[in-house]
Amino acid sequence: MPETTGDRLVRGDKGKWLDALAGLFGAVVGGFYRIPGTRPIKDILHGTWVLRHPLHPAVTDAVVGGYTAVAALDIVYLFQRDADLWKATDIALGVSLAFAIVSVLSGYTDWNDTFGNERRLGILHGSVMSLITIGYGVSLWIRLNAYPAPPGARDPAVYLALVLYALVAIFAHLGGEMAFGYGTGVNRQAWADIPPKWQKLSVAAAALEDRKPVRSQLKNGFAVMIAKIDDEISAMGAVCTHAGGPLDEGEFVGGDRRDIKCPWHASVFSVGTGAA
Repeated sequence: MPETTGDRLVRGDKGKWLDALAGLFGAVVGGFYRIPGTRPIKDILHGTWVLRHPLHPAVTDAVVGGYTAVAALDIVYLFQRDADLWKATDIALGVSLAFAIVSVLSGYTDWNDTFGNERRLGILHGSVMSLITIGYGVSLWIRLNAYPAPPGARDPAVYLALVLYALVAIFAHLGGEMAFGYGTGVNRQAWADIPPKWQKLSVAAAALEDRKPVRSQLKNGFAVMIAKIDDEISAMGAVCTHAGGPLDEGEFVGGDRRDIKCPWHASVFSVGTGAA
């Protein structure tokens, strides 16, 4: 398979310098989510609550679209010098920045559960996009302070935004590699081949202990977790949809202890239905 842009940037010794940066940001993000009461914030930013699918890609669409609109308006302004474009451009940039802040926060939340080269590429993408967001904030500040000034006072903000837009095109591409190259945020069961008919597993029902799950495999290799809960036996996919964690190594949680919690990142699934 041909080496991608992201691969060339992060693989081997070339990407070692990113490990220290990832360690710093990981300590901040991980430390924040260890504070009691922050779990609902994490659920919202992951998208597991409200949307029930990843939040980050949905928000980035709004960010890139907004920055594209700002770039188009800025280019028209440079040619026409029409002051009537100022208000529309500033509103579009302000709204884009609001979405960008949510994008940055959701991105770091998703990134904190990554490993290896995926983590390296993610921190490169995330840190540069954070700087770009700050740069757009500076551009907006210059624009808002240029209203009483001569029209040319906005030009530095316009040129800065156009340079930043070029960087967005480059580093948003790395974000695409995260999703489509490494599968960040992708359902780990999406391509599972589940046979339409029942199969007998190499697990004896009499050998099962209450709330001590075991792992078995179907003939095609699909991993299954079998658990006995209050004399009722249930089976479900043994791989966590979030990041591929082994659910059979998880712990039972909930008031009646009928839900299994992934040992990797604490995703919780109903053993009876398999629902997240």
